[in-house]
Amino acid sequence: WTEAYITLIPKEDTDLQQIRNYRPISLLNSDYKIFASILADRLKRYLNNFINPDQNGFLPKRQIRDNIRIILDTLEYYEAHPEKQLALIFLDAQKAFDNV
Repeated sequence: WTEAYITLIPKEDTDLQQIRNYRPISLLNSDYKIFASILADRLKRYLNNFINPDQNGFLPKRQIRDNIRIILDTLEYYEAHPEKQLALIFLDAQKAFDNV
């Protein structure tokens, strides 16, 4: 019941000879989907206790504007204290798992 059948769906108006122009779709057992949904709902109750407050990507009641406020506060602090060094790193993992 934990097996998945993966099929490739072509993207519209693309060259079908290129593998990057396909989307993988996983077909899962219905029992597994129900179990995973119940488990995810239960885990959501505890995620805030284990995930850093600065992580907002997939958690309920957390928004990107919170991170923007932190960045602005940090920039204002270092503007007021030019003797201190500052380095900011921004990561965008939006397409990190979009590969076959």
